[in-house]
Amino acid sequence: MTERVKFNASVSVIIKQDTKILLFYRTDSYFKDGWWVLPVGHVEEGETATEAVIRECKEELDIEVPVSSVHFAHVVYNLSGENKRMDFYFYVQNYNGTLRNIEPDKCEKMMFFDLNNLPSVDKIAPTTLLALQSIEQNIPYSERK
Repeated sequence: MTERVKFNASVSVIIKQDTKILLFYRTDSYFKDGWWVLPVGHVEEGETATEAVIRECKEELDIEVPVSSVHFAHVVYNLSGENKRMDFYFYVQNYNGTLRNIEPDKCEKMMFFDLNNLPSVDKIAPTTLLALQSIEQNIPYSERK
C-alpha cells in the first residue's frame, strides 16, 4: 500500500495599496533568511486557513482583520525543501489598525513594492514569486517540486 502524503499548511497574506503589495525582508535563519516574502505563518492544529490569516495579521502586523475581508487568491502544492506544504494565499482587503512590524527579530523591514517592480529574482522567495505571478494571471493553483 502506498503511503499517503503528510503535509503542513501555511498562509500568506497579500495586502495591497493601489498597485503595490506588502513584502517582508526575512532575517531569521528559520525561514527564508535574506529573501523578500509575503507575511506568512503556519496553520495551527484545529485552525482554519481563514483563522490563521486573521491570527497572523495580528501577530505579525498588529492589525485586526474581519473575516469578511479575507479572500482566497491562490494555493501552491509545495513539495520543495524538507517540509511538504500547502501554501495558501489570501488577500486582506480591509483591516483596523496601523501596519507595523511586530517581529523585528524575524523580519528586518517591510515595504510596499509595485507588482511590476518586485525585488530581483534572487532576492524574492521562489514560492512567493510563483504565487504572485500566478495570481496576476488569474491562475488559482500551482505546484512546486
